[in-house]
Amino acid sequence: MITFLVLLALIVGFAVVIAQGCGHFGSSNIVDRDVQRQQAELSAMFGRMPHHR
Repeated sequence: MITFLVLLALIVGFAVVIAQGCGHFGSSNIVDRDVQRQQAELSAMFGRMPHHR
């Protein structure tokens, strides 16, 4: 069970690292506003996390 949780955490962490730099749609220079909005919301949530510990 612990191995499964560690593996799941690694997969999710790897996906977050890859997705963090993606602000464009496909390979073109068209900026995806939904991705930018989501990144801004996640940054705001991560910024508030230390206050809840």
